[in-house]
Amino acid sequence: MGERQRLLDFLKNSVLFKNLPERELRKISLMFETVDLRAGEVLFYEKDQSNEMFIILKGKVKASLFDDQGNELVLAELGPGELIGEMGIIDQLPRSATVIAEEDTKLASLSRQAFLKIIKENPDIAFNVIKALVERLRRTDDMVEALAFRSVEGRIVKYLIDLARERNSKEGDKFKVRKMTHRELASRIGSSREAVTKALKALVFKGVIEDRGNFWLISPEAQEEIDP
Repeated sequence: MGERQRLLDFLKNSVLFKNLPERELRKISLMFETVDLRAGEVLFYEKDQSNEMFIILKGKVKASLFDDQGNELVLAELGPGELIGEMGIIDQLPRSATVIAEEDTKLASLSRQAFLKIIKENPDIAFNVIKALVERLRRTDDMVEALAFRSVEGRIVKYLIDLARERNSKEGDKFKVRKMTHRELASRIGSSREAVTKALKALVFKGVIEDRGNFWLISPEAQEEIDP
């Protein structure tokens, strides 16, 4: 399958463009440019100017915030078909996070000028933009709720269960998640590495999480047991 056809297929299923006729989608696909990132490469930094949006065609990226000491909080991990930078090309404010490729990644970029032209010619897309922004806001609300009201143990369990559900990864009746470093896990739940290490030991001791070498197993009821 050619690169342009792959992009067209993504547009057909994307939240922004999926309701447009194929003839219009083909015209829109010609407005995109492809971008290749190697694992670990930065797409853009927080506070960079916002002048384009992206659709992930292949691979995975993370959107993160960093403090002055270099500690990281991962706001979202995004994969094929998901959008990046759609807020910035609407309000033209600087980027709100740093986006980094977690593996070799291919994206399609669309300039703000082209995006506004598409909306002018296809006004119904504006509603799809609102839907995409609401979905992003709900994710943020979920993260804020976890940070504000859940213990470190509860945040770990919630994150691992959500990750397993997203990937449909189970072993028997339990969720199965490939292990990550304690620092990586800490960056995803808004905690310190030391606190995560302590919490994981407690969760394994309590039997909430089973250590299976390269994987963790978590029961579906674990979330209610930790933070009822």
